Amino acid sequence: MERKSGRGTIRTVAVIAAILAFTPRGGTVLAAGPAASHRNVVIIGIMPSETVKATLEKYQPLMDYLSKKTGMSFEAHPMKSYDGIIEHLKSGEIDGGIFGSFSARKAIASLGSVPLARPEKGGVSGYRGYVIVRKDGGYGKIQDLKGKSFDCVSRETSAGYVFPLALLRESRIRPDTFFSKMTFAGKHEIALAKVLNRESDGAAVKDTVFARLAKSDPRVNAELAVIHKSGLFPDGTVLFRKESPAPLTGAVKKALLGIDKDAAGRAALRSIGADRFISTDKDDFAYLSKLVKQTEGK
Repeated sequence: MERKSGRGTIRTVAVIAAILAFTPRGGTVLAAGPAASHRNVVIIGIMPSETVKATLEKYQPLMDYLSKKTGMSFEAHPMKSYDGIIEHLKSGEIDGGIFGSFSARKAIASLGSVPLARPEKGGVSGYRGYVIVRKDGGYGKIQDLKGKSFDCVSRETSAGYVFPLALLRESRIRPDTFFSKMTFAGKHEIALAKVLNRESDGAAVKDTVFARLAKSDPRVNAELAVIHKSGLFPDGTVLFRKESPAPLTGAVKKALLGIDKDAAGRAALRSIGADRFISTDKDDFAYLSKLVKQTEGK
């Protein structure tokens, strides 16, 4: 079902619910086409890291801040996957998204999406990949794990898959024959726990997850060793469609880079757990792109 307006075709909540599996605030999304230039609502796709309700509450202060600073109305729409966000960027049903490193690089490479800025906390604006083993295992590098079991997280993770595979590719090692068993844990926390509990000999995880779990479980630092660390992977990057009007992306970038300068902006930063936003462009993904090419044998 759909209705027509002077600004284009507006799909009803029923259609959007079928696509996004949730009812967004306001309930409407404009159909594909030159997005924000033909309407006064800017749609930002986000991936819930917790419940949809908690995610919307987390990002609402940021949407309110951008609305105030740009004169447009910003809405955050949770979606089931980063691939879903990319598909909706491609169709023009949304204007931008907030991405992890792997999906951000994918959107830039496949759609020409434009990265604007990413959050920074404590002077850090991303995360690193760790290859971890047990200290009592006697492993000093990933090459020592020949014939052993190893856990990745998923195929579309920078720290949990691309990084360890690139390490092996550098030594011309095929992971499918190198390890006795290579499995996908699904979550960084699970991959770490399997090594800690002697269910796997090694794993690839995010440094942020390692640090968080180490605070709650003293065994993490006491029993696990980090034998490889990756470079920095940008995280939480705000990207827009390449077709987005330059005045819009310019206004959004200006607002984000100045967000720590007023009280409303600082409140929005606290809500998402950041200190400020820093400028980001496609060159910030050059390291990850290099690793991806190594894993693809290119």
